Amino acid sequence: MEYASDECKAQVDKSVTCIKKVINNVLEKQEYFEGLSFQKTCLPFNEGSSAEGCKKIVKESIDTVCKIFEDDECKDFIEEDSVVKLINSSKCEKSGDDMILLAQIAIAKTIYLAGCRRAESGNLCPLGHYFTNTAIDFAFSNINTIERMAEMNYYRNNTNEFEVALDFGNDGLSLLSFLDDISNILENTCKDAHCNKNIIAIDNMILAAKAAYEKNQKVDLAKKFPKVFEFYNSYLDNYRNKKCAQLHVGNLNSGATTLKKMTYSLVTMIAASILLLL
Repeated sequence: MEYASDECKAQVDKSVTCIKKVINNVLEKQEYFEGLSFQKTCLPFNEGSSAEGCKKIVKESIDTVCKIFEDDECKDFIEEDSVVKLINSSKCEKSGDDMILLAQIAIAKTIYLAGCRRAESGNLCPLGHYFTNTAIDFAFSNINTIERMAEMNYYRNNTNEFEVALDFGNDGLSLLSFLDDISNILENTCKDAHCNKNIIAIDNMILAAKAAYEKNQKVDLAKKFPKVFEFYNSYLDNYRNKKCAQLHVGNLNSGATTLKKMTYSLVTMIAASILLLL
């Protein structure tokens, strides 16, 4: 922040104050977080680790961090479209450092939306629930297979490259059950009004960043990268227009295709607001 323009600093002051408060509070609670023994409990190969223990620690950590955002100093930051308004104000366009500061604020808002904003039921949204519950169970249940695939440890028990390829493919297929979970996440996120609103909020930040970048660089990104933005808009239109059924994976083949699209889209949604501002 120290290198950004004075005009930009003044514009984003309330957001920066909130982010600093969150960071300082986390640092102050460092001993508390260390006491949760995350590595000991959540790394499946460690003695004493367990899926249930890990889920408890993850929940406590998220609740602790999210509670900080409830402070009065964060009221403006968590307000709907607060970052979009900052981007649209055009007061942080004078330098690359201004853009970097906006990008950092956009990242913080995305983390808040993804990790702290709740579903209509008061629980975490489907994606947050998956990573704090189902994904932990999946990792503990399949850790040996996951490790083998990560380390490509197939040569010891196979006599040639052909068998290695088959063994790797066999492990890959054994993990495909999580496609059903991905399917439910996509559809249920869309169906829940609060969770869908979070996706739209991230989408709005990306679109605002895109417009600011185009204005600053005098370029039409949709014309320059038509396939990227055609895919992005077609995917996000399902959320914008509540076409939730179209997000459901009906079979394994479509599931594989959807997984690729979903992975690309999530990366795009989280990264685009950063890259467009840099």
